[in-house]
Amino acid sequence: MKGPVKSLHRNACAAHAGSRPHGAVGLCFLSILIAFVAGCEGGLAPVRSPSEPAIPVGEGDTVYAIAWRHGVDYRVLARFNSIGDPYTIYPGQRLLIPGPGDVVPPEPEPAAATKGTAAPEVDVAVYAADTETAPVIEPLPQPKPVPIPIVTAPVRILPKDSAVRANTAPEVTALTASPVPKAASKPPAKPPGATRVAAGLRWTRPTDGEAIGKFGRSGNKGLDIAGTFEQPIRAASNGMVVYAGSGLVGYGKLVIVKHNSQILSAYAHNERLHVKEGDEVRGGQHIADMGRSGKGRTMLHFEIRRDGKPVDPLRFLP
Repeated sequence: MKGPVKSLHRNACAAHAGSRPHGAVGLCFLSILIAFVAGCEGGLAPVRSPSEPAIPVGEGDTVYAIAWRHGVDYRVLARFNSIGDPYTIYPGQRLLIPGPGDVVPPEPEPAAATKGTAAPEVDVAVYAADTETAPVIEPLPQPKPVPIPIVTAPVRILPKDSAVRANTAPEVTALTASPVPKAASKPPAKPPGATRVAAGLRWTRPTDGEAIGKFGRSGNKGLDIAGTFEQPIRAASNGMVVYAGSGLVGYGKLVIVKHNSQILSAYAHNERLHVKEGDEVRGGQHIADMGRSGKGRTMLHFEIRRDGKPVDPLRFLP
């Protein structure tokens, strides 16, 4: 395409040299055209597109659920799409999914604390307005220990000629302290179910039963726990429900709990949910009833993710 470009350039120059009324306009147009042609020949860097195509937001979707589905941190997904807290999205909206090579805007720094909220410092000089230095405060004298007198019990000895029975002890009058009964040692009260502190949170097992599928085996991203149909599923730690529904393929009726900005937990294959999005839950709270997986096995699939990445739940659970 070099030949046409040179030809167009010559025509533009000729138009300008002839001082035609439309010569300047033609020159500008041709300059833009030349730049476009040069770009086609590799002179301009192409605009970089996201690694993943934009996906539509479905009914009931949340930023947390979409991030969970695609294995990314919900904060990264929100920043990549310029969505601020509380991460409100709408059905039909399209979101870009960041990939490993995509540049994500950095997380904004927390706002500085408002000035004037701290208690004012006391200036010692206000207590010594007539002196150049602050007054020296002498420490209070320590009280001297008071000796505790030893009380000797008076003993009355009977005369020899007194008739005293052999089995009667001498009368003793004494001030004696009554023995303090020892408090019965009671075992400390234990909360229902064992707990463990990990990553700054107190964890409890989400349900009772045998682990039939552990993290990492056959690509398992969590822990599978067998049980009986409709047995209680409990929140593993304090947090807020950020998703409750059945919009994630392969998870059935799912609950996702946000414990802090980094850690979320998920409870899948439920028969019935007892919480909704926005609910605050406590560790050990009944949030769902156990259901069956897609293969027909009665079980709970439990996951913990940190910064969007699956981690072994056994590192957190008691």
